[in-house]
Amino acid sequence: MMDTVDYMTAEDYLPLDIAESKFYSVAVPDLLSVFPATTKVSEDVVPVPKCYFATSDQTSKMSVRVMDNLKTQGFSIKPFPQPLNLQEMKLAVGALARIHGLSHRLELQSGVPLPDRYDWLLDFHLTKEESYGVSYKEGFKGFAEAFPDETDLLACLENLNTVPAVNEAVKDPSRVKVLSHADCWNNNIMFKYEEDKAIDVKLVDWQTPSYLTPTYDLVVLFMFQSWDIFSNQRDAILEHYHQELQTTLGENKSAGLHLYTLDQLKADFRADCAIGLFERMLFASVLPSSQQPELLRIVQEVKDWGVI
Repeated sequence: MMDTVDYMTAEDYLPLDIAESKFYSVAVPDLLSVFPATTKVSEDVVPVPKCYFATSDQTSKMSVRVMDNLKTQGFSIKPFPQPLNLQEMKLAVGALARIHGLSHRLELQSGVPLPDRYDWLLDFHLTKEESYGVSYKEGFKGFAEAFPDETDLLACLENLNTVPAVNEAVKDPSRVKVLSHADCWNNNIMFKYEEDKAIDVKLVDWQTPSYLTPTYDLVVLFMFQSWDIFSNQRDAILEHYHQELQTTLGENKSAGLHLYTLDQLKADFRADCAIGLFERMLFASVLPSSQQPELLRIVQEVKDWGVI
């Protein structure tokens, strides 16, 4: 999404490069380190491209990363604007669960909150709230032009602003936070296929690593899918995420996400869907006509939940 956002200035992009370099050079080794010493750890445990070298320099405003070429290993991004199917979604949320869970283990084992450990984590919802509002109005305009007769729905959407809700969730001590991709949609996910079936996944473009609730990545990802995935397959996908999360967390059941039940996850997902909808609407002005009816049905379902 970063190549289409109007609220980003040239000065904004250096922190993105720095954050991505730090993610690969600092966070990924940290995530690998939280496995027990007796466990043989493969770098594939963290489902991201292998980075051989990463550095950034604020003075020259230059950033360099030497990465695995995933295309030569059979990975590819699903052609836009095709949504993900059920198998692809399970792989994607499983990858998110792995990173969310490892980051939570890191916090618990080190006793240091991630924002204190990583001063390069980004917080666009705090620093770019006004710009988000401008972009949302543009996206809403495109959606309204596509569906001018949906007056009740448009009235609910016109002044939607979930940026304060994101910021409040980060401050809320009762909400567990994790290392979040914060831009996890189809174009930032690469799959490997065998006989047309997705068998492996890598999450790419870690330019906006943030400290957010686990459901943030999930609601954003779901908003870019078909209505069938969002409505009919949602429970199965969330169950898969929860299983992968608990497997990653291990046996300790004493605190944090270890106590996070599937029912709580589903409830938080519904409550936070307005956030995903807001993020999706930022780009509704360039929504392909083939996806407009799907998004409309998703918006209608979220409205029926009473969260917008």
